Amino acid sequence: MDLALVECFLRVAEFGSINRAAEDLEMTQPALSRRLDSLEHDLGVTLLIRGARGVTLTEAGTTLVQGAAPILRQAALLRESIGKRAQTQVAVGLPFSMHRLITSSFAAREIRVQKTVSLRIYEGFIHHLRDWMLQGLIDVAIMDSRDINPEAVDHTPLIREQILLVGPRSAALRMDRKVDARFVGGCPLILPGRPNYIRQSVQAYLKSAGEKFHRAADAETLPLCLTLTKEGLGYTAMPYCAIHENPVMSELSAAPVDGLYVTWSINVSRARRHSVSVRQTAAKLRAMMVELVRSGNWPLAELVAQA
Repeated sequence: MDLALVECFLRVAEFGSINRAAEDLEMTQPALSRRLDSLEHDLGVTLLIRGARGVTLTEAGTTLVQGAAPILRQAALLRESIGKRAQTQVAVGLPFSMHRLITSSFAAREIRVQKTVSLRIYEGFIHHLRDWMLQGLIDVAIMDSRDINPEAVDHTPLIREQILLVGPRSAALRMDRKVDARFVGGCPLILPGRPNYIRQSVQAYLKSAGEKFHRAADAETLPLCLTLTKEGLGYTAMPYCAIHENPVMSELSAAPVDGLYVTWSINVSRARRHSVSVRQTAAKLRAMMVELVRSGNWPLAELVAQA
């Protein structure tokens, strides 16, 4: 299987259009179509159904999308190793909730100072990051401390952060006044569906206290959870890092949930842990997070014993 053809196919799947993918790849539409035809001929299956409004993946095409990304990632790493190139790529995975507090500033700083390392940033929910790390797409990731495979990942708990209940401004929640499970159990909740970590944590928290989980809606992005909450349609739950410097918070209120936490750990792929660049990137990410807590710029977070 020609990996160059697979890369073209993935670009078409991403855009949902051969024409748009051809523009992005800076080639003509007929040339890209010939490459897709060649890949389908090589595999002996139909990958795409072409229509007036774009392309639709077949079952075989969907399988290829799901399986090809880690293969291409490993091929890139192998090319780097064989060619002994001066520049090495390090892939870092961070939760959506850390975008404003950590991800954007860490990425910007590393891009400015790094000359020999190419940084690739992935953002996703925690279950996405865990899957990508196990697939070999990510070298370093910040995730919660559950269900880590010790054979695949070096795992170090780092920071414990309290989860907040976020409601409309009219709810008058206060950051200096905790709410308990009974209060949370009385709120209609807007959260991502399972297997989202916060959703599972809230459900387990309420169950252990004998309270029921009242679902208002399943919203699969943090901005949507906050927007629906702002509209007075329910409450949501998330750690402080998810609302850091978020302008929508001027129209919302929040309070810590007593006894409900997430513990963030730094995780390094065991397959890449001997890479100097990977170890250095993990160390710098860890140092940045620790400094945010020690300086007081990460409210409601505390270092765990190992830190």
